[in-house]
Amino acid sequence: MKEVRAFINTASLTELEKAKQEVLDLLKEKGLTLEDLQDITSDKRTKVAPKYRMELNGEVIEWTGRGRRPKAFEGVELEKYLAK
Repeated sequence: MKEVRAFINTASLTELEKAKQEVLDLLKEKGLTLEDLQDITSDKRTKVAPKYRMELNGEVIEWTGRGRRPKAFEGVELEKYLAK
C-alpha cells in the first residue's frame, strides 16, 4: 500500500490516468466492480449473534458473551438467559 501511495504522490497526471485505466481493465477482466472492493475492506469484524438475552424494565438487553459483561448480566446465572 505504501508503494501505491508513493506512486500517486510522485506520478504525473498521464501516468495516473494510465494506471487508473489498467486497474479498471483488470477489474473488468475479473468481473469485479469498485463496489466489490469497497465491501471487502469496509468492516473486518464479523457479526456475532447474541448468546444471552434478558428483558429488564421493558428493555431487551443482549450480549454475545464476548467482551466486558454488561451491568445487567452481573451477578446473575447466565444459563437462565441463554438466547434460543
